[in-house]
Amino acid sequence: MKKFIILALSVFGILSFTFAQDKLLDKSGRQPKWVNGLEKDYIIVTGTGPTAQDAQQDALSHVKAQIVSSVAENVKATSEVRKEESMVNNNVSQFLEKFATSTTTQSGKVPFLQGISISKVSEYYWEKRQRADKSVYFIYHLKYPFPESELKMLVLDFKMRDRELTQQLEDILAQVDNVETIEQIEKNISELKSLKEYFMDGRVDQCNLGITRYKSLLKSIELVEIESGLGELKYYLRLNGRKVSTAKKPTVRSECARVNSIINNPEGVTIKYNYENCYEDPENNIHVKYMFSGVTVDKRFYFDITANKASIFVSEPIHLNAISKDEESVNGIIIDMTVHSKYDSPFTIEKVVLEWKGLPPVVVENIGQSFQGKGNHQLKITSEQVLNAEKTSSAGKTLSLMSGYIHYRADATGELKTYRIYNQSYTTDW
Repeated sequence: MKKFIILALSVFGILSFTFAQDKLLDKSGRQPKWVNGLEKDYIIVTGTGPTAQDAQQDALSHVKAQIVSSVAENVKATSEVRKEESMVNNNVSQFLEKFATSTTTQSGKVPFLQGISISKVSEYYWEKRQRADKSVYFIYHLKYPFPESELKMLVLDFKMRDRELTQQLEDILAQVDNVETIEQIEKNISELKSLKEYFMDGRVDQCNLGITRYKSLLKSIELVEIESGLGELKYYLRLNGRKVSTAKKPTVRSECARVNSIINNPEGVTIKYNYENCYEDPENNIHVKYMFSGVTVDKRFYFDITANKASIFVSEPIHLNAISKDEESVNGIIIDMTVHSKYDSPFTIEKVVLEWKGLPPVVVENIGQSFQGKGNHQLKITSEQVLNAEKTSSAGKTLSLMSGYIHYRADATGELKTYRIYNQSYTTDW
């Protein structure tokens, strides 16, 4: 307290000399003896301002500053008693010393300052004075009760709170590699920002580092697809190789699809959508977007509306080879045809029917041959049916044509379809 007393006496001396040079216009009464003095268990301050209220508030801010300075001096003194607390106490002391210069704008950081008000003032005295340039101002003197017992209580309370907040900071920093939810990350960022506003020493840098690390976590989040079925998207959020969760629902958009539902579940997120209005476009996608504490996490999940479709046709000549033959008949044939698939989706050939005008059709059932992928697929099947050699042969004909059907199933949906073979060219080896 000795440094504070010497400083206070010096300030009072300078102020008294300055104010004495100005003209006194008015005052609240006879000047008390305590003005510009010192009394045990009291804080005596002086404030100035263009109005009486401004001067009063200025004086009250000096009360706060002196209380903080007193706490700071006491903390610094006690730090010499217990060496193991020196680091913590030094932080507190540095904080309070810096805080004492900014109590007017930052008094919310120290809870006990909230109880300081003009209603607790023991005595006051004010003067209205005029400078040589005719400007008017007020001087406000306050006598504020501050016994030694209250100082000790404030020191204890402040040190306890400071330790609690330091522990809170350490706990938050220790969680950075073990967070399991996005909400935990956002909560810790928010708490670090609050702590940053409170601290005024090296712990500010720790808060900044913690905020940077947590925001880096948000930027590292990936949206990972679990499985993709047309009309339904499933994904989860991954952070550094492990799954994390969030109660937040994303913003979901698509150029053509209509989103029906977004469901959070323990496995991840399920989005169901309708794609009826989508064309066959490789750029069809579901755009999923999150905003976490100002960080954007998004991904476009592409879908193919042809994924379940199956469509085939025959464009090349069908080749027929006799198993055995004589001059009049063909006793069984091997049918070799190229089937072209329009889509990647798998399909299964179930039945083939070949027709010649005026002749019984050739029917091959229970084929069960499956194919997958766009492009040509070779289908080779056998029929034991007897054919009229002359009427079915392609030999000596400019163009041989046949018709018929291919019955097939879309494996993805189970839908049965039929392709009509109409006036298809063919060749025979008889």
